[in-house]
Amino acid sequence: MTRRRWRITILAALATLAAVYPITSLFTSAEWLPESMFVIGLTAALGLLLRGLFRSRLLILLIQLVIVVYVVLARFTRETFSWGMPTTETIELLNTLGLEALETIQRHSAPAPLTDGVTFYLVGAVALIAVLVDAMAATWRAPAAAGLPLLTAYLITAANGNAASAVRYFVVPVALWLVMLHTTARANFSRWGTTSASDLASSQGGGGEGGSGGRLGGLAGRLGGRGHSPSGSSDDSSALRALTGGAARLGAVAVVAALLVPALVPHFPPRYLTDGLGRTTGSGGNGTVGFNDTVDLRNSLVNSDQTPILRYTTTGPANAPLRAVATSYYSNGEWRVAGRSGQGPDRPVPLESSPDRRDYIMTVSNNILKAPRLAAPFPVVTPAISGTPFAIDPITRDIRVERTVDSYEVTYAQLNPVPEDLRNAGAPRSPDIVDEDLALPDVAEDLIRDWADEVTRGQTNAYDKAVAIQAHLRDTSTYRYSLDLGPAPRDEDGRRLDPITAFYETRLGYCTQFATAMIMLARAEGIPARMAIGFLPGTRDSSAYIVKASDAHAWPELYFEGAGWLRFEPTATRSGPPTYSLNSEVTPGGGQTAGETEPTGTATPTDRRRELDEGQELGTSAPTSWWDEWLTGVNLVVLISVLVVVVGTFLMPVTAWVVRALRRRRAATRQDLVEIEWQALMTHLSDLGLSAPPGATLRTARERYITDGHLDGEHATAMRRVTTTLERARYDRPERTTPEQTEELHRDIRSIRREVSRTRSWTTRAKSFLWPTEGVSVWRGLVNRVRRRRPGS
Repeated sequence: MTRRRWRITILAALATLAAVYPITSLFTSAEWLPESMFVIGLTAALGLLLRGLFRSRLLILLIQLVIVVYVVLARFTRETFSWGMPTTETIELLNTLGLEALETIQRHSAPAPLTDGVTFYLVGAVALIAVLVDAMAATWRAPAAAGLPLLTAYLITAANGNAASAVRYFVVPVALWLVMLHTTARANFSRWGTTSASDLASSQGGGGEGGSGGRLGGLAGRLGGRGHSPSGSSDDSSALRALTGGAARLGAVAVVAALLVPALVPHFPPRYLTDGLGRTTGSGGNGTVGFNDTVDLRNSLVNSDQTPILRYTTTGPANAPLRAVATSYYSNGEWRVAGRSGQGPDRPVPLESSPDRRDYIMTVSNNILKAPRLAAPFPVVTPAISGTPFAIDPITRDIRVERTVDSYEVTYAQLNPVPEDLRNAGAPRSPDIVDEDLALPDVAEDLIRDWADEVTRGQTNAYDKAVAIQAHLRDTSTYRYSLDLGPAPRDEDGRRLDPITAFYETRLGYCTQFATAMIMLARAEGIPARMAIGFLPGTRDSSAYIVKASDAHAWPELYFEGAGWLRFEPTATRSGPPTYSLNSEVTPGGGQTAGETEPTGTATPTDRRRELDEGQELGTSAPTSWWDEWLTGVNLVVLISVLVVVVGTFLMPVTAWVVRALRRRRAATRQDLVEIEWQALMTHLSDLGLSAPPGATLRTARERYITDGHLDGEHATAMRRVTTTLERARYDRPERTTPEQTEELHRDIRSIRREVSRTRSWTTRAKSFLWPTEGVSVWRGLVNRVRRRRPGS
């Protein structure tokens, strides 16, 4: 192991650490950094060790990658290992850690909380980057290519931070990368120059074999700015000083330009890895927060992010939640915002005038809810929005805008229907109702109907049934609000229960589960119901109200003929229920909510890892394990396609390796082994575009390989040793070819192959690796034999 290889390895490790360190600014804790430092150090140590044991670069990379991946898995998921090896439980745990990491990214702005899932995937990403940087910089001796994974690590911070990254975050990794470039270039130049000087001396007394070295020595002297030196050493020193000075000036100019150009050129706002609830941009709350179009029951809508979403004032009581989106579509544990199916009206049905209706005006400022969503109490009568086109969904009456607006105003209605009117309401016939408003999931339909019959027993109309369902779910002696859902319930066969069945069994959940349960129980009794998602009314701040991301909430809406869609509140700890949903006594004055209190705040997860480990934040609907589910349908096709591509890509290289190994093993004598090694070398050099003239003698071919392959003194000497050993094996007595000579021949040939490959273009190297003649000839021969054996051929 040379000293410079040690330097490159250490520089690569330091550059990786410097490139990933800025990620600490994206999270509230840096506990992932020590784990990452350990992985980077392990990668460097493995690289040094393996490069001293093996010559095959791909083998070094493969062993390095396998060991590092295993260590990372063992440090985070070893409780799922069996006999020291990963199991299917390991894959399931990786899936839950991934869900946890994805949720954190979606729901929090920087600095986000550091969960176990985020820690694992951060360390895994750092491990991959460290292996790539070490392989490119030290194993392949191409530090310029190592800049790509380093840039990827830096862009994780640059693309997801709320503000411009500190200058030190950029300068340190770039400086280390430039030092790597200079160190490698200096090593290559030194070997080139020194070899040339020695060859020059030998060529003056030994004829043509050192002529190329003499020419290189003269060139090195001219690059150094001096005439020819008798010894050549002063030429080398001068050339190295010129190289060092030029590299330093070029690197300094590049760094300064990289710092100045972004400051002078306007740039766009950052784009995040994913968008979701709690995603902000900018600072001071001047950003955006958005809802995904899929509300997965495995992800909590309760958010600990205290980012202000909007500020509002209202002419009425601030006791109604602000709805952002409503949906009727439920499938596989998810509420999904789907497109129009052709049902329903083309424009919103006008609201009917009623003595039970009161209209109020809400004025919003400092809004950062991401387009196309807009939060407002339901139902909206008239919006007043400037600066962007907007539309009202004809079925859900959601307001959709093309661009996020800072301020807007809406006139909304507050309904307080008389319970007796709701009892006497006829069958629902509104165009606002779609088929999905009465749909039940097949996996739990029987349970839902039995459950609904039990809860509504004795009730004779839709209203009393809805009130009974709400009261049943709000019974804190039977149901408990919690984010810690405990172990995932399973059936007799050990399969996880679907979300609704799991909630029925555990009687434990939070807003989305309670709302889903009421929607399904109401649908089972023939009452159209859908999911509404938005925010609680917020907290008072002087004369206004502040709504935060942590106020995110979900509730059911049920339809009654003559009154329309009405809010119910089955979650006992998050908000008070509307007055009309309690009993037949109506509060005078049209107030909507009885006993409404200020929002109780946000429940904070006590053990997010436990929830995700059990895959049961709100339950899962998979009847089988995650692995079995993944291996079905499209995923199985993808897996097979990937395997086919991998096998097709590496078929020829593996075949060539096997062929060489078999030929060496079958060699009867050492003379045969020498011939096999020489033929393999010529074939490989031919794949690299280096061929001897037709009919050339062994020595003529040797000189052509030395000249066209740009072999320096060390490797030219190795080529001469190879041909000398070959001549001895061909023309001398068999016992004169010793085992030591064949071993030295093998080492020389490997050294020559690497050196010639280094001088070729990357396309030539790639072609010689992926399409070697030794492998291709085997398969072509097999195809030809099959053709000859076919009848009629």
